[in-house]
Amino acid sequence: MYGDRRRQYIGKKLPCVAITAWLVYLSADMMASLVLSTLLNGESKLNNGLIVFWTPFLLLHLGSPHNITAYSLEDNDLWLRHFLGMVFLTSEAIYIYLRFQSDTILNFMAAPIFVVGVFKYGERIWALRSASEKQLTNSLRLAEGSFGHSSIIRKGLSKNAIDFQDKSNVCDLKLLRDAYSSFMVFKPLFLGLPFEISKDYLDDMVYLKSRHAEDAFKLVGAELGYVYDLLFTKMPVHHSKTKLSLSLRVSCFLFAVSSLIAFAATVGKSEYPKVDVSVTYLLLVGAICLDAYSFTMHALSTWAMIWLPNLGNNKLLKLYSKAVASRLRSLEPRMAIKSMAQHDLIIYYVEAMRQYQHGNIVRLIDTGNILQKYGHTKWKPVDKELKEFIYSYLKDQKRLNWERMGFKHEDLEKLLNGSCEHISGYHEQELVTVLEYWKWDRTEFTQRIFFWHLATELVYYDDVDKFRRGSLGSSCEIAKSLSDYMMYLVLVRPLMLPKGLGDVINEKYYNQANKYFPEKMRSERDSVRNRKTLTTALLQPTQSHTQTERISDNITDGGYFALMLQNLVTDNHWDHEEKWEMISNVWMEMMIHAASRCSWKEHAQQLRHGGELLTHVALLMAHLGLTTQIRMAEPDHSIDFNMPPPTSP
Repeated sequence: MYGDRRRQYIGKKLPCVAITAWLVYLSADMMASLVLSTLLNGESKLNNGLIVFWTPFLLLHLGSPHNITAYSLEDNDLWLRHFLGMVFLTSEAIYIYLRFQSDTILNFMAAPIFVVGVFKYGERIWALRSASEKQLTNSLRLAEGSFGHSSIIRKGLSKNAIDFQDKSNVCDLKLLRDAYSSFMVFKPLFLGLPFEISKDYLDDMVYLKSRHAEDAFKLVGAELGYVYDLLFTKMPVHHSKTKLSLSLRVSCFLFAVSSLIAFAATVGKSEYPKVDVSVTYLLLVGAICLDAYSFTMHALSTWAMIWLPNLGNNKLLKLYSKAVASRLRSLEPRMAIKSMAQHDLIIYYVEAMRQYQHGNIVRLIDTGNILQKYGHTKWKPVDKELKEFIYSYLKDQKRLNWERMGFKHEDLEKLLNGSCEHISGYHEQELVTVLEYWKWDRTEFTQRIFFWHLATELVYYDDVDKFRRGSLGSSCEIAKSLSDYMMYLVLVRPLMLPKGLGDVINEKYYNQANKYFPEKMRSERDSVRNRKTLTTALLQPTQSHTQTERISDNITDGGYFALMLQNLVTDNHWDHEEKWEMISNVWMEMMIHAASRCSWKEHAQQLRHGGELLTHVALLMAHLGLTTQIRMAEPDHSIDFNMPPPTSP
């Protein structure tokens, strides 16, 4: 249950879902070992048949979960440790089976379930091994031929591998099939491997060219679903060995059903305690239900549905097609990312001062700032306007600029460096002047985020307090959303950003903000009034400011910069909508820079927490060719993986 829950849930209770899945995952093997030890120490004269009959169910249930084989990517690389655990538990189960065997029918009923349990447990270990970095890299085999052959897409992948021409032409499946094809094309990406791709596919933006924003986000969302299945579930193993997998399921189901019937027929003739009989029924019914559910999920998985054959006059296929259509209707709304995290430092300072009157003591105990990172993180929908802004910025500005530059990789590095020199607008010179004043290009990236976040929040609340919201346009909310999201990444997902001193700067800002809250304000329950007091104090034009060589980690510098942004309207005759358009573009540049510098392994790791907006943006950039890991192959160029690796952040 939590295996499916953690891949879909993004929201306030995310830490609870993640911790629950983690505890259940870690305790499974431990509990199995504990139960086997308990059975081993049981009374051999009592219920020997039941002890033997219960034992194989532990192996069966340990290997059963189809929706979670690994909690994190490290579990895949540690598959050998899980294999040794399987050997230990299987050996212990065999010993119990031999020690407590009897002449009852239960002893014979346990044998086939025991065999199936071992195979299913082994299937789980095989799934872990197949998803390890080494095995995935080895699976990208060399393809013969060159890019002069029209069937070659990239190394190890030809069009025949993703050919759906003889399959059912159900329109609803086109999005899933394009997502699967994109997943196959970009598989080396999540291994951090540079690769070449055919010109036709790169020109077509790998199935993205003719799509609008909402469809584009659905495509990459479905594509990331395949990546999640590859790294954390049994799905790829099931569909690479379909006949073996189905045979295993059918065998297990039939063995469990026949055992249930046989046990029901013989239980009345034996004097077993009612509790033991109830436990036995529970194990049998549980095994049957799990196998039925697993088979249903297998048949209606995104891996199986895309291969739906032509229906013809086959009634069974028509019935399956209706089930597929129903499943697609439930899946499609969940494909695109729905929510994004938000962390507003100004609101946090205000709430922290009110809620934690002994704030220094709280932060002394809470050394990891867990209360701030998770307790004060909010969530909001990724709305249509934000998706359109992100997609159009990437497609109409970044992609077109790179096309004008002749698709040169040295120019691509400049486009993705987050320097803001490529921002187009009405008043580019004023922006350049402001950024040069603060020595923008010589400032560490995390510090830039803090600086711009504080300035964005102050400008936002100043405009709101002065009743300008009606003249700000959609760019205002977009900039605010991106600002709060990037601050969330700094505090909660720092591994997704270039290395920086986020915790140090955060602590310094907090201590400096403390000075703006006298004792009488700490008991004030009107948080809006406290927020206005703080923002007004930081925006005071008479406040002293010391020019430094670059952006400092002083909270007053953020206030001074916010005042400079507001003065662009009064002194340089900008309007407020232009101001917010510029701020939203700056945040988009920083997000692009962060997405291009985050390792794909870290992107994949976050899929277990529902996925991050930054990952969706990074994959959109890959479709548009805006990544240094992908290069366009020249005609008749031999397929080669030995390219120089992309520049490390």
